[in-house]
Amino acid sequence: MSRLWVAVVLALILVTGCSSTKSSTAMDGEEIYKESCAACHGDTLQGAVGPGLTNMKGKYSEAEVLNIVNEGTKKMPGNLLDAEKSEIVTKWLMEN
Repeated sequence: MSRLWVAVVLALILVTGCSSTKSSTAMDGEEIYKESCAACHGDTLQGAVGPGLTNMKGKYSEAEVLNIVNEGTKKMPGNLLDAEKSEIVTKWLMEN
């Protein structure tokens, strides 16, 4: 009988995990930003140690932002994110 309960509990866990609307591997720009950028650029893009990142679309092209994220600047190191995360956070920055 206890094996049946274990099987039922495991099945419920599996079904619950599979019914999530967001994949555990899905990444969004805001999550990446908060994990990798916010410590220097602020939680709300306001700037901290690094400059503020508001209105990026008005200042740079998407290609320029992607290049900054990938290559860095004099004060910001490059290659902090892999190519996929760099593209995702760049698109997010251009929208915010």
